Amino acid sequence: MSLKERENAILGILSENGQATVEELCRRLFVSQPTVRRDLSALSERGLIVRTHGGARARNAAGQNLPQEIREREHAAAKEIIGRKCLALVRDGDTVMADGSSTALSLVRLLGERKNILLVTNSAKAPIILADTGVKVFVTGGELAPNTYAYVGSTAEEMMRRFCADVCFFSVRTLTETGELTDNAIAENDVRRVMLSRSRRRVLMLDSEKIGTPCASTLGTLADVTDAVSEKEIGERFPMYKGLFR
Repeated sequence: MSLKERENAILGILSENGQATVEELCRRLFVSQPTVRRDLSALSERGLIVRTHGGARARNAAGQNLPQEIREREHAAAKEIIGRKCLALVRDGDTVMADGSSTALSLVRLLGERKNILLVTNSAKAPIILADTGVKVFVTGGELAPNTYAYVGSTAEEMMRRFCADVCFFSVRTLTETGELTDNAIAENDVRRVMLSRSRRRVLMLDSEKIGTPCASTLGTLADVTDAVSEKEIGERFPMYKGLFR
């Protein structure tokens, strides 16, 4: 296992469990204690975790901009349900926008089931997933954001502005109890704002575990979306917006 793979595995374990001991990490990663301690020290120095006596804990897991590989594994079953529900909102012939989130990828993997779809996205993974499916894909280009496989910056935003979409699909790291949509990835939120402004229907994809404390950047509120799709019923927690939830 390479250093990057070990670090991603450690971040994934801490994201799932909140904390872990050195002994537990050694057991799960099949490496020595000195190796785990070095990895934890490096992750702590980069501000990704908090060292504790005998181990480590996640640092504000709701607000971290975690690597894409970890985010794809988070709540994978819920994302599959959300992706299938969102496919029901896509009609043959639609122009679709999707952000670079791991949740949006759960829909991207299904788009080949529709006919004559044009997808506009800032995801670097989407064209690979959709190769040979018949979906026409336009990728924004731009600066590739660290860890996320999503293009950001003025080039990505300008490319999005060239299209008008029937529907866009996006996710954020957290939905607060007051209905704010927040994420730690500031530049990705800038691209999402363009998507929302260029789409007739605006669909928030959100698994129920993402309701919590705000992250660094506020994208908007539930008032800015036309639909909110989760793997289970959460509309009762937002009575003002209950009609949005599917």
